[in-house]
Amino acid sequence: MVMSPLMAWFTGNIGLHHIHHLNARIPFYRLPEAYAQIPELQTATTTSLSWKDIRACLQLKVWDPHTQKMTGIKEIRRQTAYRTRKVQPSLPKPAAG
Repeated sequence: MVMSPLMAWFTGNIGLHHIHHLNARIPFYRLPEAYAQIPELQTATTTSLSWKDIRACLQLKVWDPHTQKMTGIKEIRRQTAYRTRKVQPSLPKPAAG
């Protein structure tokens, strides 16, 4: 992930966090060094941490198991309301008496 040095410091080098999963004993401030020493990581694609991407990412907050993707809370509520209306049987009308 491409970001400024200041943003990398504030995020604890989150752009290189996956390296931490190779060896949990690598502290965040040594992740760039570890990245440079592992040739397989040099061919990975990069993403950015631009304000536009951050804003878009904040809109994706929930994993929807029905669609198998990240989605917004409003969309989940809308889908849940639709499924609830679709699944609930209609109640019989009371007999006129």
